[in-house]
Amino acid sequence: MTNKETVNLIDESGILAISTRLQRLSEQFRKDGLLLYKAFGIEFEPKWFPVIYTLQFKSPLSILELAAEIGYAHPSTISLLKELEQQKLISSLRDKTDERKRLIILTGKAWELIEQMKPVWEVMVKVLSELTENENSLLKALNESEEQLRKKGFLERALVLVDALKKEKAERSSEPFEIEVQPVLTVGGLKTSGAILKSILRETDGDQLFTASTAAESSHFLATVHDLPAGTCSYRKTKTGNKIEGLAVLEQYRGMGVGKALIQAINALKPEVFYVHSSLPLVSWFEKMGFVKKGKQLEEPGGLYYKMVYAP
Repeated sequence: MTNKETVNLIDESGILAISTRLQRLSEQFRKDGLLLYKAFGIEFEPKWFPVIYTLQFKSPLSILELAAEIGYAHPSTISLLKELEQQKLISSLRDKTDERKRLIILTGKAWELIEQMKPVWEVMVKVLSELTENENSLLKALNESEEQLRKKGFLERALVLVDALKKEKAERSSEPFEIEVQPVLTVGGLKTSGAILKSILRETDGDQLFTASTAAESSHFLATVHDLPAGTCSYRKTKTGNKIEGLAVLEQYRGMGVGKALIQAINALKPEVFYVHSSLPLVSWFEKMGFVKKGKQLEEPGGLYYKMVYAP
């Protein structure tokens, strides 16, 4: 990525997109490596490198042994070997102790190619060292991460964490929780409400529950559970009453009554007509909250909706 390029959502997502970013980085190295080989007059695909490099030091190897050496799955290794065989860079022998086993070796053509590529590899080592030997060494980080995976795999760690979260949720649901709703009167409170809304907008890919109000006359409210931000809501005065907007509850606090507490707190402070423009999937939820539909189904830029008035 050049300095002129802006940071995209994948970059902003942090550790969640590490696989995507490593793949992106690998693809950039692969493309540039291919061009570098061509600059030296060599026709060589970088994806062939692990097999060729390994076999120059350990040969012959069975397919399973080779797959273990390069750290690839058996099907991926076979796919690479087929390509290399078509390029006449490898051949196979029968194992004297097991006729069913193929032993992979390099051909004379491959050995000649290796001699041509050695100067290219020297250049690559210098350039890659320059790119990775910085404050946060990429190579060191890769070694450490791979060692962690050898101790316990990604899936195993994830399943253990899921079990722990389930237990924590069960314990939390059995405990009484305290919801508090307060008007937002400070800049810090507005930033917290804005952060909750931003989180929900990303989660729903722009298909928000309500349009967040940014009008100066809007009143904002923040709900907390055990003093932690849980949800937000706002309303503004219109010709037909007070329109509720920007209702958002963080995922971990849904089902606890946070949304209901926000609506009740707003109504208690300003007992006038409150209404919402509810998207169709949320109509039943608002009915449970005490809203009733007024008029026919309508349409606005965000999609189809019903006007619903709070009438507990």
